Amino acid sequence: MTDDDTENAGASARSQRWPVWRRRAWLAAAIAVVMAAGAVWLVFALTGSGSDSGGHPESPTEVDPGSVVLPGRKYSDEQLGLNQLIDEEITPFHASFRSFSDWEGPYDERNSFLEQEAVGHERERIYFERNVAWLLSNAYDDLPADLGFGGLLDQAFEEALSECADAAGSPGLKLNISSEADIDQALEVSGLTYEGFLDLRYECSKQAATYPTLDPAVRDELLDRLRAHYRAAVHEYLREFPDAEVPLVDHPGARRPLEERLIDTCLKGPDPVPCAQDYRVELPAE
Repeated sequence: MTDDDTENAGASARSQRWPVWRRRAWLAAAIAVVMAAGAVWLVFALTGSGSDSGGHPESPTEVDPGSVVLPGRKYSDEQLGLNQLIDEEITPFHASFRSFSDWEGPYDERNSFLEQEAVGHERERIYFERNVAWLLSNAYDDLPADLGFGGLLDQAFEEALSECADAAGSPGLKLNISSEADIDQALEVSGLTYEGFLDLRYECSKQAATYPTLDPAVRDELLDRLRAHYRAAVHEYLREFPDAEVPLVDHPGARRPLEERLIDTCLKGPDPVPCAQDYRVELPAE
């Protein structure tokens, strides 16, 4: 798949506020790494049996203080860096990255690090973050209409982009585009260079991501609900699979779900040698 095809997949699926390929790429890379070791991996396989913590599913409108360790959990949202992961997810793509290449380079470097160097807590943390990315991707499908595709935030983002383009002397120029064909057409209409278009899209997207056309109280209420929805999805998962938690900072006794579940199972299989080589771990003693 080309860069153009990859970006188009996200654009056509859901608005470039949350391009679907960005999130699914995390999961695909994680699966590829594990399958190289001859094992079949799913996000939920990194945990043991579900928790019997009980209780009712968390309401999407409930907001938990980040420093509180919830019942059945070992770490707070703050210790897990959950709010940061959610904010990265809800930030429009073009407000985070000037171009696809600006995202792809660091992603490829991190993936190479995971496959070739990462061990211990660093490797566990990368898998945890990809686990959360998968959960947030699924949670998108359950968003209320005013928060999801084409909702109030999407509308406000597009409105602000349009105003920014008008102010920059390119009235009517569409900025929330990704394919080379669409960009080429935009260049013909605007007279901008390719680099000039990327600069304008990036700067306008950063401005539009503050949703300046919305009343501040309405904007804050929508964003709070959006974060709460994603937070609730992760909380529900962690209630069922508490062993999946991997904190930002390593410490004695920190969980190692990847090592303790997946790699351990792989090493106990009929042919542990490829597993040991791919995960860079020692073979179990005879």
